[in-house]
Amino acid sequence: MRKILITAVSVIVAFTIAALIILNKGGNTKTLYLLNWGEYIDEELFDAFEDETGIQVVQECVTSSETMYQKISAGTTAYDVAIPGDYMITKLYNDNLLYKIDTKNYDNLKNYQTMFDDNLTAIRQKEMADTMEYCMPYFWGAYSMVYSTRYDGNRNVVTTNGFKALFDKSLYKDHKAKTGMYNTARWAISAYYMSVGIDPNDEGFVTDNSKKSSLVKAMKDASFDMWGDDALKRKTASGDIDICFTQLGDFFDAVYLALDEGMGGNIGLDKLPFDVYVPANTAAFFDGMCIPKTSKHQEYANKFINFMLDTDNAFDNALAIGYSPALKSVQQMFVDNPDEEYFSNDDVVVTLKDLTDKYPFYLNPLVSAADINDVKMLQPKESEYLTACEAVINQVKASVSENKTLGTTLCILALSTIILGAGAYITVILYKKYKKEQNVA
Repeated sequence: MRKILITAVSVIVAFTIAALIILNKGGNTKTLYLLNWGEYIDEELFDAFEDETGIQVVQECVTSSETMYQKISAGTTAYDVAIPGDYMITKLYNDNLLYKIDTKNYDNLKNYQTMFDDNLTAIRQKEMADTMEYCMPYFWGAYSMVYSTRYDGNRNVVTTNGFKALFDKSLYKDHKAKTGMYNTARWAISAYYMSVGIDPNDEGFVTDNSKKSSLVKAMKDASFDMWGDDALKRKTASGDIDICFTQLGDFFDAVYLALDEGMGGNIGLDKLPFDVYVPANTAAFFDGMCIPKTSKHQEYANKFINFMLDTDNAFDNALAIGYSPALKSVQQMFVDNPDEEYFSNDDVVVTLKDLTDKYPFYLNPLVSAADINDVKMLQPKESEYLTACEAVINQVKASVSENKTLGTTLCILALSTIILGAGAYITVILYKKYKKEQNVA
């Protein structure tokens, strides 16, 4: 497996340089403009695509689906293919910003209704059926919890209680657990709702003050020790926190990084001090390739999507990125090639069989789900809902900050009292000593 490293600055520079090179070559250069996330494609496939089609790929990377929407809706850059998250695909479709993908004339697109994971397809048909021909799944997964295995009790608490393990520290009997939550308001609220069996898309708290108060109280009672981003998984891996909420793909990214940093020693996966669990009542997600209406070359776009869905190419891409493959044919390749290396260094070799045996969630993110019909996706929301989410979390954080400030103030007062008391005591002792010396004199 090859880990792809990229920074925001290098992405911008590379995009700019590539664009200048293309312009300098003149108008005969065939170019496809890709809007993507960082570290999210095997860039060696760009060369293979150009060798096969004569079309050069220029990639621009962003950090959120919202940014993709802004760039596509602005219409200032002719993006031919974008890879946003599922809820943003729905929003782009609803806003008439996507072209239909040509599923008739390309071999790897003709079976789009049956070639992807059956669970994923069932959820897509239930949640976003109108978009089936407007996007092709790229990688997929489920919302999950990464937890430290340094304490034996963590595994039992997590697997027994699901997402409740994030919100109720009293469940941990053998130690004082530290918990972490993604600094994304909507994710935090959705995680809580899933922990108590409420639809993660519920909007009742937006207009119902009673529901809002209950939600704020529950989030305060959770008393998260850390609000963060991708650093959460590293903090859990290092043992600084016991459990955090995350997406499944981020866990596998953390696994590879931990192996690369030597945390697996000469044993491999079994030595890693952290694990993952996907509760039965989770929500699924996927990122999908689509053709924005900014595209000036729909033919190039269809060729690229067709190329990326070739089984061999998709398999290579999955090995490079490490996220759960959406194509059934690629999932089968993981089974058929058990000795293929997932990771190797001078000390240890981890094979695909090692990976899939240790983590059944990799090929089947919903392995814990009792009924696939109960699994949701996070739906696109309007700004009123998102603003309400932010307001709730900001209120929670402000309360925590106030408590910390109050605690600090009380500590200072207590310390001041001790210092004053000590000063008074010393003064009395010195005065008595002085009086005694005076009497002697």
